[in-house]
Amino acid sequence: MIRFSTLIVCVLLLGLSGQQARAQTCSCAGVPILGAMQFATPRAQQWFVAGTYEYHDLSKLVSGSSSIPNETGRDRTSQAFVIEASRGLAEKWSLSVLLSAIKHKRDVGGERDTVSGVGDAVVMLKYSPRTISLYDKTTLSFGIGARLPVGEDEASKQGVIYAEDLQPSTGAVGGIAWLYAARALNDSKGAQIYVGATHTHNGDNDRKYQFGHSTTVSVGGSYQTQSPWGFNLELLYRKAQRDQRNSIQIPNTGGEWLDAIPAIQYHLNESLALKLSAKIPVSQDLNDVLQFTTKYAFRLSMSYVFGT
Repeated sequence: MIRFSTLIVCVLLLGLSGQQARAQTCSCAGVPILGAMQFATPRAQQWFVAGTYEYHDLSKLVSGSSSIPNETGRDRTSQAFVIEASRGLAEKWSLSVLLSAIKHKRDVGGERDTVSGVGDAVVMLKYSPRTISLYDKTTLSFGIGARLPVGEDEASKQGVIYAEDLQPSTGAVGGIAWLYAARALNDSKGAQIYVGATHTHNGDNDRKYQFGHSTTVSVGGSYQTQSPWGFNLELLYRKAQRDQRNSIQIPNTGGEWLDAIPAIQYHLNESLALKLSAKIPVSQDLNDVLQFTTKYAFRLSMSYVFGT
């Protein structure tokens, strides 16, 4: 298995382009990656590579739509390190591949469990009949892909396998459908509004566990100034069905989330940029009596575009 520290170094060495595109994609052991896949659409023979670090604090305790004091002594965090490469195959077509490394920490009453390893991979083929350019103010892209369980999903402690939400990988194949549309509001194309949607259909792992199918819809706007700085604000809605084992629904899983995602981007040059974003929960309506969910999350990305 690839060493976790080696994957961290790989991510830090990778180069973020200013190309705007966003979506919520796969889950790694139930923790959604915050738009880690950039969904860039490089031109034919052009490459786009990106590295992302993401941190989730999952210590918020919720009953339905209400937050309640956490008196359980439980603390939970998850980190993701993501590498993405996209290649323009031909006019209007591109292919994206995402690899991830995941690290989960759980502290209950002073007893800590740490699980880390390679997470799921995503492969997606994208078709973009329209792209914002000198002659067009509209982008329209479609994608279809698969989530592949290339990582560890049977991590254990003293011979007992951890629960699925602590595993680096879901251990199951999934299908992903994606749609993205954007419209430039001015001639310089610096101000844009956009909408994106994804649907993930999850399969069962070897222990007959299935993470709930999920759908996300995002609406946002971005503004690139005349300087190297750019800004973005997005609202992200996500709905997940209950998880299942042996086709029986698992209580206290699934629900609906609404998050605000502000972001700031700095272009080091025409090809290289840095981007920092945060996920701020606005509301949630989760199934059944009690669930732990994201208190906050942030993401730091760097990407680079090159080729003809």
